Amino acid sequence: MSFFAAVVTGSQVPLAMPRSDARQNLIDSLTCAVAAHYPPHVPLQEVCVCFGGKLYRGNRAQKQHTATYQAFASPSYPHLAQLGVDVEWNRASLLQVEGVYRPRFALDPRVLRVPIVPGVDPQVAYGDMYDRGVRGCILEAFGVGNMPDKDAWMPWLRTQRKKGLVVYLRSQSAVGPLAPHLYKSGSMALKLGVEAGPQMTPECAVVKLMLCLKHPDLPMGMPLAGEL
Repeated sequence: MSFFAAVVTGSQVPLAMPRSDARQNLIDSLTCAVAAHYPPHVPLQEVCVCFGGKLYRGNRAQKQHTATYQAFASPSYPHLAQLGVDVEWNRASLLQVEGVYRPRFALDPRVLRVPIVPGVDPQVAYGDMYDRGVRGCILEAFGVGNMPDKDAWMPWLRTQRKKGLVVYLRSQSAVGPLAPHLYKSGSMALKLGVEAGPQMTPECAVVKLMLCLKHPDLPMGMPLAGEL
């Protein structure tokens, strides 16, 4: 069986600088990328980020620090490997690919992230997004899916949904499940056809919605590469 992995890396300090982390990150990345072909033959078959001595699933990784060498983290999923003197693999967390993978590269870029901010009128801040050409919205609510229900947010959301805007609800919290039905506003959003969860990083949710808009046969709730 053949295994194909893509490992993305970078550095906090440019390669030419004396204290650059670029060389070590590159060596670590190459070590992980060929892990399936050399002992201990680790079956890595996903897109990853290798940075600061750790390997993360790409669609779970986020940059969380601007001034340390350990700049990335994976808030909602364990790291795949830790690289020190040895490479400590977390085999149980590796992506298990079943069947034949069918890549799809076409995306619909007409997607916007909308964080809910208390006191902000979305009609003023965002206006009529659908009429401006936006077709998908990642709506970032509070906690497990709560949002204001006594100001302009619900009327704005109702109008946008009636026009055809696809809305996917996620939490502004980095970790934890969604349960918008526990709140009046969350229940109202679900009745309007807003899809909620499972939780993804904001970057992943945006790209996946771009993919699903282009390929209507792919629902947002269907796991494709370990992002859910």
